[in-house]
Amino acid sequence: MAAITHRIMAMERRPIPAPSAAEGLRGYAAQVTVLLDRTVAETLALQIVAQIRTGIQDGRIAVGSRLPSSRRLADQLQVARNTVVRAYEQLHDDGLVSIRPAAGIFVLAPQARAVLSPALPATRIETPMVERVRPRVPQRVQRLSDAQSSRLSFDFYPGRLAEALFPVKTWRRLMQSAVSGGLRRGMTRYGDPAGLSALRAAIANHLGAWRGIATDPGQVVIVSGAQEGLSIAARLFIAPETPVVVENPCYQGATFAFEAAGAVVHRVPVDEDGLITARLPDVGAALAYVTPGHQFPTGATLSMARRESLIAWARRRGTYIVEDDYDSDFQYDGSPLPPIAAMAPDCTIHIGTFSKSLGPGLRLGYLVVPPALADAAVAVKGLLDNGNSWFDQHVLAEFIRSGSFVSHLLRARGHYREARDTTVAALRRHFGDVDLAGTGAGLHICWQLPPGVPPAATLEAMARKARLGVYSLASAGAYDGLDTALARRGIILGYAAMAPRQIEQGIARLSDLVDDKLDGSPGFLSELLVSEPLSQVPRSEPAPRNRHKPALRAAPPARAVSAPNALSEDPMQIVRGIYRYPIKGMSAQPVNGIMLEAGRPFPFDRIFALARPNVPIDRYDPKWAKKGLFVMLMIDEALAEVRTELDPDSLVFRAWSQREAVFCADLRTDEGRRDLERFVRGLVPTLGDAPHLVQSRQGHFMDKPDNVISLINLATLRQLEELWGRPLDPLRFRANFYVDGLRPWQEFDLVGSDIRLGDAVFRVDRRNGRCGATNVNPQTGKRDMDIPGALRARFGHKDLGVYLVTQRGGKVVVGDPLAVPGPGGSAAPAEAAAVLTPGPAPAGRFICRGCYYIHDGVAGAGVPFAELDAAWRCPDCGSEKSAFRPYVPAGFEPEGTGSSRRRG
Repeated sequence: MAAITHRIMAMERRPIPAPSAAEGLRGYAAQVTVLLDRTVAETLALQIVAQIRTGIQDGRIAVGSRLPSSRRLADQLQVARNTVVRAYEQLHDDGLVSIRPAAGIFVLAPQARAVLSPALPATRIETPMVERVRPRVPQRVQRLSDAQSSRLSFDFYPGRLAEALFPVKTWRRLMQSAVSGGLRRGMTRYGDPAGLSALRAAIANHLGAWRGIATDPGQVVIVSGAQEGLSIAARLFIAPETPVVVENPCYQGATFAFEAAGAVVHRVPVDEDGLITARLPDVGAALAYVTPGHQFPTGATLSMARRESLIAWARRRGTYIVEDDYDSDFQYDGSPLPPIAAMAPDCTIHIGTFSKSLGPGLRLGYLVVPPALADAAVAVKGLLDNGNSWFDQHVLAEFIRSGSFVSHLLRARGHYREARDTTVAALRRHFGDVDLAGTGAGLHICWQLPPGVPPAATLEAMARKARLGVYSLASAGAYDGLDTALARRGIILGYAAMAPRQIEQGIARLSDLVDDKLDGSPGFLSELLVSEPLSQVPRSEPAPRNRHKPALRAAPPARAVSAPNALSEDPMQIVRGIYRYPIKGMSAQPVNGIMLEAGRPFPFDRIFALARPNVPIDRYDPKWAKKGLFVMLMIDEALAEVRTELDPDSLVFRAWSQREAVFCADLRTDEGRRDLERFVRGLVPTLGDAPHLVQSRQGHFMDKPDNVISLINLATLRQLEELWGRPLDPLRFRANFYVDGLRPWQEFDLVGSDIRLGDAVFRVDRRNGRCGATNVNPQTGKRDMDIPGALRARFGHKDLGVYLVTQRGGKVVVGDPLAVPGPGGSAAPAEAAAVLTPGPAPAGRFICRGCYYIHDGVAGAGVPFAELDAAWRCPDCGSEKSAFRPYVPAGFEPEGTGSSRRRG
């Protein structure tokens, strides 16, 4: 036994070559269907042995097939590798497999596989035309092509594949082999309408190993994609007024094909477990159409309990289940559930396609029908087109038989998983805790739009104008006959055809679209205040234990342009100001210094927000949401007519108007919070009702959901002042850090680099697009500029400042140096416009980096700092004299609050 274990381990340390063409059907069984039950007494290893043995005995795993490596199978089943090794040892002892060094583990058990080739029954169609009749044109037709899609910069249309993944070299080689082989014979004779026998045999063996469907080649019918398979099923069973069951929402191609045949369609809703079998009609139906592996469009997976319930219902009613397995080749998390065709082959018509694995241009798919339907299905296929192209079938058969198809699937799965991860991460980065379905498999996800985002049709139209393709259910090829909330609030995002960088840019543009629309049209706010519940159907049973969020791969840490200790300091590059905004939309509060933690947001910054009346935000456990749901300067500029301050320790809120105190409340109490809500309603009467003060328990209410910190380069503002000929108050931009000494716009060059402020190190994450809040003068509360518009007119973008992410925590104090990669190149503040040029620092003012105590050698102790004894210590915290540095105030602190800078 130890020797066998050693052989398995040693073999899998060597690269295993792909099977050659001479090995015939002995391709990869890179995925076997094994479902483990951890609640029974039987060990996991014995369960693996029993299920693989059964698969070999019933023909699902073909003779000569190579089993997955122990490492791959352990990863699929989420068990220890030794568990799989013990199972393979037992299979070897039972004589079911052989272990070949440097080759793999192969199935040995003999299996008799009869290849059936049913003859096409003679059929003669006589249709004498007595008089001309009008053609019967279907009322609704699905259109999958979009002539305008080439004009889109970013297109998330579902079902499109990555062109670069198509195996051009292998396909060309197989085509050349077909030309030099049996091309003349194949191209000059009619073939079997059921399809090329070699392709049907290859598909049967592939389905047994890859999907766990034990079928005979005689039950396989080659079709021109899934749509022809649906048409064959409709011709077989549907006459006028025939009842048919479909999912709701459903694939348009299915429901339109059934309606065109005259069916009476019964729509059964779906939830996160797929078709709700408890809603199946009591009357019998000829067909029940389902997409159990990755429901279209919601992406739900039909649970095992509901699969069993559907099968039982179908057998009681005499119904055939039409199982559309359209994109289940790509399973990203855990083992896939067995197809319905593997569980109930007697009553299931299984439809498969190569459109999602190789490409829709191939126009090849297949039906797997019960033996009783094989002759009838071939007859209908013969009437439709008398079979598919011999050449394409021959190339595809060789592609599958040689093992190249499985190799392609494994390569494509890794690529599409990365695209899935990027899409989910980008949505979370720009829209917060998004509600997604269908992330575990397939090539698209279904996104239920959150409050603060317009309805799906509106968002789709807005995006199309910006050359961005996102799709409502109807535009994505789905049909909702029950007019559910998902039809109005659901967006389908296909990610397969896009590179990760394109996905990130496309989602970022989508987020900016919503904000820009709100900037330019405040009346658009009414479309964002959505309170419609998003859940279609309440759950009728507990969620399966195996459901979990997508196991996103951790993004690799971005490489710094320069190591933190290699950053260069320039005496002119300093931190001029540090600000926080405890309540979103209200006044800036200066601080002398702040202690930051890696990966965390700016402390006590926008932890409160005022939710608009009647918006769907839980006031006791609020989540991040788009800014349109909150009272904000961009629309409610009256907020700037008062100066406000919130003490971080006592949570006492104060407001001043023209240097006179007008309001005070303790936000620790419910009464104090209600008082503030009434106060804001008085400031902003257009609200109609009082807003709700909400407090973030873990995060913040910044405009972006990730933990970013904003920075403004004062040199850039000075250049804009000169360009526009008017002063700019830096507090318009509501940044956390204001720095000086850089070149104008140098902050954009630092994106992707590390910088150091004081003791803390930051990654410059991205540029900051400005919104309409910058149009409001923080001193007067008047909307007196159009800064986003002016930036676009002059530079073609609305970016000003950058977002930082804290890489290494530490303390940052006003006056601390700024270190950036490369040489200095600073711009002297003395050359700046007067409004942004800080006045000379008061003589003898120094700030303690320990507690932010300010020593004033003139107005305070009367002793210049330089004359203090070397042993002198800070009177507040006891820090040594060396912990002090010159204190240079920013020169643009808000006035009229009656408050001073506070400690961070």
